[in-house]
Amino acid sequence: MEKVNNRRRVLRMAAMSTGMAVMPRALWANASSGSLYEWSGRALGAETSIQLYSEDKDKADEVLKRSIEQIRHYERVFSLYDFNSQVSELNREGKVEGANAELIELIEFSKKISQQSNGAFDITIQPLWNLYQDHFKNNAESDLSHKISKVLKLVGSNNINVDGENVSFAKEKMAVSFNGIAQGYITDKVADYLESQGFENTLIDIGEYRACGPQSNNDPWRIGLLDPFDQISINDVIELNERALATSSGFGDQFDTSGQHHHLFDPVTGLSSNLYASVTVLAENATTADALSTAFSNMSYPAIEKMVKEYQQVEVRLTLNDGKVVKLSSS
Repeated sequence: MEKVNNRRRVLRMAAMSTGMAVMPRALWANASSGSLYEWSGRALGAETSIQLYSEDKDKADEVLKRSIEQIRHYERVFSLYDFNSQVSELNREGKVEGANAELIELIEFSKKISQQSNGAFDITIQPLWNLYQDHFKNNAESDLSHKISKVLKLVGSNNINVDGENVSFAKEKMAVSFNGIAQGYITDKVADYLESQGFENTLIDIGEYRACGPQSNNDPWRIGLLDPFDQISINDVIELNERALATSSGFGDQFDTSGQHHHLFDPVTGLSSNLYASVTVLAENATTADALSTAFSNMSYPAIEKMVKEYQQVEVRLTLNDGKVVKLSSS
């Protein structure tokens, strides 16, 4: 899973480097109660951070430690690059017996999003990743379209069978990737834990952002969004108090110099998605924001507008390829 953040999160990572991705440090002193504690490191292949306010340093240190342990646990479930993870086992063996409850939960949720989006979101796109990687590394002159048509027969989450604690594929050579949803899911799990420990002013960034309450002085957390065309200029600032934010874009790791072939795949066509320069979604939780930002990257505006109505408190920001920004919401 580590490379996903290069593929989909380059805008967020670049925004972090500007110093505007969260509230500027100079403003932290305005907090009315408690001190700000932060953990930063790497998880799921990207820079990751947890920020929280607390009047008890020992408790803050303890919950940050436990949060990190949670993140490492979920990496052992969902990472494509850990040979012993359950996802790696599923892809290798075609089945997992006694699967982790969280793996089953996320499979079921992913299948739901796939149905709602008419296949625009699908976790069984890993064979496409393998195909593109091999094609552009070894056989870039051969017919890519013919290869895609063959691999597409392996794409379709309806061919994932869940029977109690057992998960299996209906077809040989299928494979899954949770790159379009796992970061959000793990973000929510950490957020739930922090809230259960009484922390009401936190910001979690595990590839997606989720705010649990405002900052200690009641100011919102501020997330800077980069212009997808230059990845230097900030063209919007999103304020978060209680919601989650996710951005998907084909800018990042690309298979060729044209930029038309990248790792954000359309599961229906097998092609890299180039409908929008970037898609940003705000939602009640990071799992939903993550999945919808991925799905919407492959959907027309009318289809997005229709699907958004099925949710509450969802906002969408589409940056078109000509630079125009279009916004819509469920309200």
